[in-house]
Amino acid sequence: MSKKLKRSAVALVLAATMVFSSQGVLTAFAVGENETSTAVDVSALEPILDKEETVVVEEPGNTDETETPEVTEPCDKTEGCTLSKDHEGECQVTPVDPPVENENGEGETQPCDKTEGCTLPNGHEGECVTEPVTPPEEENGEAETYPCEKTEGCTFPNGHEGECVVEENTEDTEDTQEPSEEDVAAAKNVSDLIGALPEASTLDPETTDVEALTAQVKAAREAYDKLTDAQKALVEKAVLDKLVALEGALEALQNTNVAAEGNVAQIGDHFYSTLSSAISAANSGDTIYILKDFTLDSRITYKDKEITIAAADNSTFTIEDNSRCGISISGDSKLTFKNLTFATNGQIYLYNNANLTFQNSTLNMDGEMYQFHSVGYYCIAIALENRGTSLSFNDSTVDIANYPSSGSAIRWDDSIGGEGYAVSIVNTEFTSSNCYSGFVGTCNILIDNSRVHVKHRGNGSNGSNFDVKNYSNVVFEGNGSHGISATSLNISDHSVVTSTNNKMYGIYVSNGFSVDGTSTLNVTQNSSGGDFAGLKLTSGVTDGLVEAGATVNITDNYCSGLSNNGKCVFEDGVKLTITGNQNSQGGENSSHGGGVYNSGSSAELTLPSDAVIYNNHALTDGDDIYNSGTITFGKVGEGWTLDGDPDCTDAITGWFDDSEGNRWEAHDAPLHVSEFTDFNDAGIATISGLTALKAAHPYLTPEIEPGDPDVPSSDWPISKSKTAENLDENFESKVTLSLPADSYKPSVDVVMVMDVSSSMKGEDITE
Repeated sequence: MSKKLKRSAVALVLAATMVFSSQGVLTAFAVGENETSTAVDVSALEPILDKEETVVVEEPGNTDETETPEVTEPCDKTEGCTLSKDHEGECQVTPVDPPVENENGEGETQPCDKTEGCTLPNGHEGECVTEPVTPPEEENGEAETYPCEKTEGCTFPNGHEGECVVEENTEDTEDTQEPSEEDVAAAKNVSDLIGALPEASTLDPETTDVEALTAQVKAAREAYDKLTDAQKALVEKAVLDKLVALEGALEALQNTNVAAEGNVAQIGDHFYSTLSSAISAANSGDTIYILKDFTLDSRITYKDKEITIAAADNSTFTIEDNSRCGISISGDSKLTFKNLTFATNGQIYLYNNANLTFQNSTLNMDGEMYQFHSVGYYCIAIALENRGTSLSFNDSTVDIANYPSSGSAIRWDDSIGGEGYAVSIVNTEFTSSNCYSGFVGTCNILIDNSRVHVKHRGNGSNGSNFDVKNYSNVVFEGNGSHGISATSLNISDHSVVTSTNNKMYGIYVSNGFSVDGTSTLNVTQNSSGGDFAGLKLTSGVTDGLVEAGATVNITDNYCSGLSNNGKCVFEDGVKLTITGNQNSQGGENSSHGGGVYNSGSSAELTLPSDAVIYNNHALTDGDDIYNSGTITFGKVGEGWTLDGDPDCTDAITGWFDDSEGNRWEAHDAPLHVSEFTDFNDAGIATISGLTALKAAHPYLTPEIEPGDPDVPSSDWPISKSKTAENLDENFESKVTLSLPADSYKPSVDVVMVMDVSSSMKGEDITE
């Protein structure tokens, strides 16, 4: 881009080339049509020498003025005097050098030595012509513009009025030269490289791969340093600032371990030798970064603030608590562990509205040392003391063991239950073993895409609302009393719930019960400790539903398999199997319904038409079905056979009366084989009132042994028969001699008498 330069007449004089003579005197040359040499005192020009030349870019209409510096005039007494005008003493005159020839052999024009300021050649004829004197500056310091005598590059004639007009400079300079395509491309490549990097403000010690990012930033820096100055000038300042900021942030992250030596925790740029001191210093919303494995020095406790305790540098560290320190937070507080293992033999207490979350962490709790202390309630591993408290496990592993007496793994101390989930187990492996109870209290428990295993000692649970979903697998096993004791139990989204080998109820539900069509419920080998049931639905279950497609297996329990006092529908299409259950725990007077016990006026139970219900046993009545409410069921299936002792192994063909005093019996006296046939055309029966049934077969004619005194001889099986036909025309008869079966052993002698007719052919027969 071309520029127009302007100078005022005074600025032109000051911008002239200056050289020093060997005597230390400054000689100034002003180039023009008429050349003049004037020697001045150097000291008098010092203020001028300190000023820089002013270059103004002239745009159309620009009328900027140039300052006129003060000039020391020579003495007017002696021609050529270099001292000030009012000096004392004799004048000092600069010696005149002879003319210097130029290339064409002509000498330079020197000013006249007769008249000061003459612009004509030395020795000219006529009057001298002198330069006009520049008037002094005005009070405001701005010099007026006067016509130039000859300004370098001015296109106007000497003596013109107004500002000069100079020729445009068409030569390319460093400022005006367009960048090359190569430079632009090189700068863009580096800019793109830096632009692909994250912002320094987004770096998170937990997620940033410091090593990888450091390599990327180093590569970007090397690429930038290889650029030429011209190429660097094309990289925007904001881009370079981003690179510099990243370098600083990475350096801070890399120096964390060095700065943390001897410390266990860090908040921002501050380091702490104990976790308790870091917690005391933390503000609500702060993250305390754990820098290494360490042993807890005191109880983790605070009130009314939210704190995250996380492993630094994407590591996983362990906080060991072997002094029963534990955790206690209260008020509107939240504590989150991230990427950590917390191992404790202590207890955790949450009060008021406190929340404890384990995120991508491991919690190990072992109460072994409490085994011989009768401290009752205070042996709880985790206590949620108020309705507003909550506990969350996300992407974590939890193992709680050996909390004895009347304690439990998790206890929620409110008998009603609050809104939301008090306990959330999401994408987590949760195990409670050898605790007095697994879950105690009536709270809302979410189990989402998790594995939950509660086993041994006391209750698996005691009254909570369970929402099991999203491919979860829940097992309550080997508990000393109930397995899953729930206010409500809802199973969905391909989940599997199993209750097995618990001494009392396998599953006890007092309110809501549902299993969706993708899920499975297994209830097996429970109730060995008394008159309970595998699956118990109380009268509080008013809309229980098991959807078509679900699988429900209720097998081999030591009391009734399914005991219902409420309303529940197992839709057609449910794969329901109820076999091998034996109700013998309540004594002969109360052991009803080995397979299904549907009892009470409010009991309404609908079973699938193809439910598999057989080979269950009850001491009193109704081996397979006992009903005193209303029940709907279908015919027996094909291929069913009785299981032997105490029954036979014959094929099952239908439903038969199995009421008290008239138990089904098709083999031994007194025989009772009254078949139930009250099915509609679709093969479905609905009955109300007292009914006891068994899947069995009718009376079958037994195989009779010959000579059986209890069977008429006409019904004895005969191996040979005796029949005779009349004689034919040849006096011949076809006679088949019959004898008793080989197995028959007569108890008396047999006398055979032959009566021979005298009319036999051609012979007289006499005695």
